[in-house]
Amino acid sequence: MALQELAFLPASRGTLQYLRRKLELVKRGKDVLQMRRDQLAKEVLAIMDELRKRPEAEKQFIEAARYAAIMRMARGEHEFRSMSSLVKPPKLTHIIVSYQGIPVPQIRITEEPDWTRLADPDYRRVIENLWNAVKTMIDVANKEVAVEKISDQLLYINRVVNSLEKNVIPQLESALRRVEEKVVDEELEDFVRVKILGGK
Repeated sequence: MALQELAFLPASRGTLQYLRRKLELVKRGKDVLQMRRDQLAKEVLAIMDELRKRPEAEKQFIEAARYAAIMRMARGEHEFRSMSSLVKPPKLTHIIVSYQGIPVPQIRITEEPDWTRLADPDYRRVIENLWNAVKTMIDVANKEVAVEKISDQLLYINRVVNSLEKNVIPQLESALRRVEEKVVDEELEDFVRVKILGGK
């Protein structure tokens, strides 16, 4: 039933029962949504705590990329490309992970890069550092996407709870009071009429 129709409900005991049930159901729904909102807020805070490592991850990545650039300039483009071709690249996959029931796209590493054919220790060190930095950045990116998706759901739940608190519940309570008053008035009129008729 649309809230606009509440004004046209007939004043009866049946209507009273209906409105009381509806109000109780809406209040229970609001309580459930508030609990869900609290759960999601805790989840976001926990992930945000892990995101504090982002500046360090960025610094690590920039350092690793800088060393790779220095190595490229020092050894020459041809050698750098030749050595890089000896490294088997990693394999990544895209999956959907559930965070508190919310589907969140994530990147997973299915296969680490293989640099066993790379004999030069300097190149190995550069590649290892670069890969470790990339892994950390992937983890950070996954966490950021999770925070974004959970926050979207949080905002939606907040809007629904606010609407229930500020619009739906007050309108139901108002309709309930109005119907109660009419029912009491009608019953009082009936009682008085019966008394008057009985007194004749």
